[in-house]
Amino acid sequence: MRRSMTIALTATALLGLSACGDGTEPLTQEQTREALLTDADFPLDGFTAGDVTEGSADEGGEGDPLSDFPGQDQLSDECVEILEGLNELETGFGAQSSVDFTGEEDAASPLGAPTVSVLVASSEEGDNPLDAIDELNSACEEVTIEEEGAEMTLGFEEIEADAQGTRISMGVMGMTFDITMVGRENAGNYAIVMGTGVSEEQIVEVLEAQEEKMADL
Repeated sequence: MRRSMTIALTATALLGLSACGDGTEPLTQEQTREALLTDADFPLDGFTAGDVTEGSADEGGEGDPLSDFPGQDQLSDECVEILEGLNELETGFGAQSSVDFTGEEDAASPLGAPTVSVLVASSEEGDNPLDAIDELNSACEEVTIEEEGAEMTLGFEEIEADAQGTRISMGVMGMTFDITMVGRENAGNYAIVMGTGVSEEQIVEVLEAQEEKMADL
């Protein structure tokens, strides 16, 4: 999922978990893979699962995901710091497995096929990595950036669901590109879903399906 996060940040030119088992122990590496959604139980139609990536991330993403963004200097220092930290979201987990689901491409959409990335992870100690997602909503204000005659609006909005999450929206040339990320934590176990080209309601539907499968583990 780290690669998906990096791709999402670059593509924009910026950028409560239910009980698992008995709900008292962090999942093992094997359990995080076993708990991941598959094609058979993914709740949205027309999506196909890619290869599962598993294992603890030892290092964050390479380079600066904001280095090519022309309006980076118009964001607050706090906002930039949190955005850069999201590229290293997975480094706080001990065990983790993730998978990307790709939907059917809409020929009428210039944004390509919709994608949904799902991460199941655990951490025995330390801060809640999801707090960084929440911090975006308060640290990053909407900005309008002009570059080479084009105007882009970048906004950050708290999701309405009962979960930690944010929606990053970029509007340019009459088009809007959204990245929605949502997650929940319980007893050191995490379910995190990130999507592009899908609605907030669909992202939450995937999160709830992932939680249900983890609860049945």
